[in-house]
Amino acid sequence: MRMGPRRRDPVSRDRYRAIARDAGVRAQLARPRWIDAALVGALAVVLLIALPRAASAVGAGLDQVLTSIQSSIPLLQGRGSIELPAGGSSSVGAAPIADSLPAYTREPQLQLTGKVPSFAVQAGRSLQIVLNGAVVATAPLDPSGAFTATLALKDGANTVGVALVADRDVVAASTYTVVLDRTPPTLTVAQPAAGSTVDAKNIIVSGTTEVGSTITVNGHTVVTAPDGGFTDSFSATQGSVPITVVARDRAGNETTQKLTIVAQQVTQNVATATVTVTLDKATAKAGQGVLATIYVVGTTGPRAGVPVTLSVGVLQIGTAVTDGTGAARISFVAPSAEGDVSVVVLGAGSSGRASLTITAR
Repeated sequence: MRMGPRRRDPVSRDRYRAIARDAGVRAQLARPRWIDAALVGALAVVLLIALPRAASAVGAGLDQVLTSIQSSIPLLQGRGSIELPAGGSSSVGAAPIADSLPAYTREPQLQLTGKVPSFAVQAGRSLQIVLNGAVVATAPLDPSGAFTATLALKDGANTVGVALVADRDVVAASTYTVVLDRTPPTLTVAQPAAGSTVDAKNIIVSGTTEVGSTITVNGHTVVTAPDGGFTDSFSATQGSVPITVVARDRAGNETTQKLTIVAQQVTQNVATATVTVTLDKATAKAGQGVLATIYVVGTTGPRAGVPVTLSVGVLQIGTAVTDGTGAARISFVAPSAEGDVSVVVLGAGSSGRASLTITAR
């Protein structure tokens, strides 16, 4: 019998595991690295989404806590203040509305009346009257919403405020500015001189007054220039002519000057005077300012003290008097109609003419 290698029986899987366990061997499975990277990325995304929401929730919780504390402690509750734009404006909504306060007055006592809108009239509300930053009156709100008060103004600008108040808070308020002016306006009559003899057909009254004042000459209202200058002309019968000039400012103060002149018929030699007019621009846009310079020259040279009247088209613009150089200047606004328009000046029995081209704006 031939002897060969001895055949071994295969080790079963359970037997293999028992042998490995007895030998202290622990089975470990290797995990691919891309799985770890994917887990880290997923965790980062979760944190980015969750953190802002968590912070918002925490902030809302803190706001609720602070609101609760503030409502339980009166000293921490909000206080209103009257901070409104001056100059006759009022806040919108429930703001009290004063009745026609004057922008200027000469009366130191101001009667303030007005009303709170009906929808703003509620129980527990009161009304405060503020003059120049100081509360001068506080009273419960009338059920009708009407209010009245007498205020003592100071010279110059006064700020008047009316506030609707609930507890410590200002619900709405209005503010106005009233200027107390008790000084009569300045008035200077430059022409004519008292007792002078003038042309009865063209009596010129000119002078200056306080800016913003109105002028009347013998009851006729005269438009003043932005700098307070004024000029008026009229005709009268020969003889003594009284002239009354009244300046009235925006507060109602008046200054009056009276003088008397002698009017007579003045015969002028047409051939001895030449009137010319030049414009500071030959072309102007509609509404643009234009300055006309007028010269009156006689046989002996420039003629001073000559009244001249300027017209643009069919519209009479104004009157001026020549100075020592025989010159006078009158400004006007270019008409709205496009095309050429004639500028005509009459004076000393003569006339002068210039042409102005009007273009679109």
